[in-house]
Amino acid sequence: MSDERGFHRGNLRGGIFCLAGALLVFLFYKLGWTESFDETGLEWMAGLRSPGLTNRVMELSALGSLPALVLAGIATILYLSTRGEQKTTARVFFIMVGAEIVAYVAKHLVGRIRPERFFADGVKGSISSDLNVSFPSGHSLMSATMYLCIAFLLHNAAKRRNSQRALIGGAAALIFLIGLSRIYLGVHHPSDVLAGWLGGAGWTLAWFAFFDRRDQRDSPAGTAAA
Repeated sequence: MSDERGFHRGNLRGGIFCLAGALLVFLFYKLGWTESFDETGLEWMAGLRSPGLTNRVMELSALGSLPALVLAGIATILYLSTRGEQKTTARVFFIMVGAEIVAYVAKHLVGRIRPERFFADGVKGSISSDLNVSFPSGHSLMSATMYLCIAFLLHNAAKRRNSQRALIGGAAALIFLIGLSRIYLGVHHPSDVLAGWLGGAGWTLAWFAFFDRRDQRDSPAGTAAA
């Protein structure tokens, strides 16, 4: 990570902006300003349902589930370890585990109940009573964290600009679709998903930028400049 420049340098502002956006969504929810937005989004998504589409969306949603993210995280950490990047491995592990802790704590502190009357068929039995809290969306927050981490790490390894754009675009599209799948299935309000997207992106951007700036400060060039 100390040798990665360009893409995540200067992203601290972007991270702070996203985190502030997540807090703003929370404030709007507490003030009751998201009620119409949430209701409209859930009703519109429910109107799109069909048995076949719901099965496909559930498969897509599974890409943001804890087992899938754990497997992706393990693969990423093993890849970094085999390349001898112990520092980067520790940092990525910290970012990923930290995001999961933040999501869990935030959900239970906010205590917003899932919109059960909008649950798609076959969904209710998969959610235990202790997980019936919805703000922010854990799938949205964790998929943003995990897949952005992977995209950032592979970005500088890709030599061609088109490949770099494809990586970031692919990660963004996957994160977006996973979030939409949660609204379609009726297990999250749209504002839950929006807060999850912003929180996950902000958390990842901020930590990547923080570690990059610390590496620059600790480098010989940075020390000489100081």
